[in-house]
Amino acid sequence: MADTENLADKFGKIFNTVKNAGEKIAQAFQENVVGIDTLNSIKSGTFNFDLLEDDVKGIHRRLELDGYSVLGSRLVLDSKNKLMEIKTYSQKGEKNFVNTVSSEVKSVTNIPADVVAEMKAKGRIELSLKFDD
Repeated sequence: MADTENLADKFGKIFNTVKNAGEKIAQAFQENVVGIDTLNSIKSGTFNFDLLEDDVKGIHRRLELDGYSVLGSRLVLDSKNKLMEIKTYSQKGEKNFVNTVSSEVKSVTNIPADVVAEMKAKGRIELSLKFDD
């Protein structure tokens, strides 16, 4: 009987460890609210891919002005949900943050052919955004 109790205790500890790990991961990247008023790449539901770089650089500048170190950004295009999302990861002190800007998209212009092909195949694409300064 003692072995059964020990086994139950062990499962309880494993469950608590897994539960706590998920909470710690969620806390690792806290949502950051930085005022991003407009995206030049979105006009009347149309996303202009050519203007994306300037918008992301603007987000980076705004975060840096507020004292954050920018770690990187990701673009998510989801044709099923008609969504464009820019996630920018940053750090201030020992804390990590994610700033998310999203918009509904009805159409996309000036999108590279390889991105179009992947969107047609998968319905969703995520791109890491890196720029030469």
